[in-house]
Order: sequence, then C-alpha cells, then structure tokens
Amino acid sequence: MTDVNELELAKDENTAVDVLHALAGSAKEDIRKKLVDHPNISIETLDKLSEDESQFVRVRVAAHINTSAQTLDKLAKDESGFVREFVAEHLNTSVKTLVTLSEDRQIVSWVAGNPNTPLELLKKLSDDRDEFVRISVSVNPNISDEILDKLSKDEDENVRAAVAKNPNTPVEILAILNKDENELVREVVGENPNTPRLT
Repeated sequence: MTDVNELELAKDENTAVDVLHALAGSAKEDIRKKLVDHPNISIETLDKLSEDESQFVRVRVAAHINTSAQTLDKLAKDESGFVREFVAEHLNTSVKTLVTLSEDRQIVSWVAGNPNTPLELLKKLSDDRDEFVRISVSVNPNISDEILDKLSKDEDENVRAAVAKNPNTPVEILAILNKDENELVREVVGENPNTPRLT
C-alpha cells in the first residue's frame, strides 16, 4: 500500500474498523496521527497507538474522548510529561490514576482541575505550596464550599480571583471577595453569574 493510499484511508470516514487497526502499524507518523482523529477508530486501536514511538501520536490518544480508563492508566506512566498532562485532565482517567499522578510535581495542577479528582485530594491540594495548583483547585467544578471559603482567603490574589471565577462559588463568598483589596479579584467577582445584580 502506498503512502497516498494509507492517507486516503485514514481520512475516509467509511474506512472499516479492521483497516484502521491495520493502519496503526503504518511506518508514517502523519498517517498514525491522522488515524487517531478518525471518527470510527476503535478503543482497541487507540490502545495500540498508546504504545506508539511518537509522543505526538500518544498525546492525541491521551486527549481522545473515547480513550479507555485502562489505556489512560498505561499512558499515565508515559515518559513524556506532555502526554501525562492530557491523561491528568481526561474525564475517563480513573480516580486511582489521578491520585498517583498527583504525586508528580509536573502534573499535579492538571489533576487539581480534573472534575473527577476526589474531594479529599482536592482538600489536600488546596494547601499546596504552588499557587498554580491552588488556582486549579479553585476552578474545579466539584470543589466543596468549605475549600472555596478557605481559598477565598489565600494570600495569592490569583487564587482568590480563581475562586471568584468559579460558577459554583456561593454568593456569601462572592460578597466577601467583592470587597477584596485587589482590583482584579473584584472585577472577576463582577463577571461571576452568581453575583447578585442591582436592578
């Protein structure tokens, strides 16, 4: 099969699943990258491509909406931090894998933003020394009011602004942040859909 034929098959929406699986063994990285975007790609083919030599193919697999939790568990051990970042933010990533990835300083802020991260871990991460981790916790849609309250008093104005941005932040916390010493925090409070409007 020629490179042109492989590319045409990888692009063709009518290409059969077994042909797509065979194309995963193509010598051409461009073919394998294109393959990950195919609407009919199977979970098995995504799993096969998760072991690809190219970081760019593996990143696409880690970002693909249909990648299984088992494949993401495997990719969580990838040598590439870029691949692990996509695993950490993927909605199919298992809680066990998120907990493991939270120990990786390069990846922890991505874990903090994942809505599947357990509340106990979010609570622990809300004390992290890195403000980017605390910012990610602050915008997590599943954060508790207790953690939001704590982070609304954070010394870093960017963390407080992230709390003000979270659409789940209670009105009471927004009212306090509306009086924050930092102008950016006050501006973000005004943009939050929960902020009461004067009529």
